Amino acid sequence: MTIVTRRLLLVPYNYSLQSEFLMLNCCVKNRAEMNGPHTVSSAKQLFQHVLSDESLHARAVLDSYNREYIGHLFISDLYGEPELGFIFDKAYWGKGIALEALSAFVPKAMRERKLTSIKSAVNRHHIAASRVLEKMGFEFVCEKHDALGSYKEYQFTSDVVEDETSQYETLAW
Repeated sequence: MTIVTRRLLLVPYNYSLQSEFLMLNCCVKNRAEMNGPHTVSSAKQLFQHVLSDESLHARAVLDSYNREYIGHLFISDLYGEPELGFIFDKAYWGKGIALEALSAFVPKAMRERKLTSIKSAVNRHHIAASRVLEKMGFEFVCEKHDALGSYKEYQFTSDVVEDETSQYETLAW
């Protein structure tokens, strides 16, 4: 299902978005804070994963004015420890696009997938991503270190995951 915001369309992935997805994920600057760029081959594998993995909830982010592909949102590991990830084209950085997209995506995805919490990890030096998560209500959990460097882990916990039919049942009394 498509999610519409003031400036964006968040749409399910299909094969027509493959080339834009590859360009986004092979760009050195776009992925500078995400463990570096993918090769074309690894980006193609990732795209196939996005299309076929049932434990992944992903949306392509399009500019609602010109339908240009500008980013990628996902929650991975839906059946384990769900983790939020996001990447946007460098041309759209600093314009509030990430916050707008995530503010629409996260609550809807959590409702649809009946999730009570999700985590997100960001590079320790990626201040913009940390601010977006904090504005979304994510809480800083800890700083960790792995083979790729230091990162911050955030957690968001929803008070209630409500079944959409229960909304209508309470109105129908």
